[in-house]
Amino acid sequence: MITKYPIKNFVDKINDPSEIPAKISKGVIETVNNFVESHRSLDESAASYKPEPQKWSKKEILGHLIDSASNNHQRFVRAQYLNSTELISYEQNEWVQIQQYNKRSWKELVELWKSYNQHLAHIIAEIPTRYLDLTFTIGSNEPVSLGYIIVDYLGHMQHHIDQIDKK
Repeated sequence: MITKYPIKNFVDKINDPSEIPAKISKGVIETVNNFVESHRSLDESAASYKPEPQKWSKKEILGHLIDSASNNHQRFVRAQYLNSTELISYEQNEWVQIQQYNKRSWKELVELWKSYNQHLAHIIAEIPTRYLDLTFTIGSNEPVSLGYIIVDYLGHMQHHIDQIDKK
């Protein structure tokens, strides 16, 4: 499955859509555990550093991933019971700005992100295969399947982890 954000680590090729819940759940856990192991002790000043005023710091990128977890949590659950083809979108810059992630402790953000994703991995693993092909519209974007949303969630996470690693 080709998504906006390709998965780079921890998931072998998905040959059948029925593999999505188990493989992505495992990929989320492994991605999170790997990140926490290598980033838990990051210095506060390094985590808060903004290379330019309009660019996000490492804390703000991680905060964005917390927001992504929060919004996708809603999508993963609602997609299984709503009789609607529309799912919520969100304004990522506004979310990051309003929540002032740079004022939070790096360790607290890491723990929140870790715990939230452990819960999402459980939710993903329990999604019945029959829901994976249901299609939804998020904001003004083209319709995508729940399976796509799930796979893209992990790819999006890994994309932003790469950004944190490069800063």
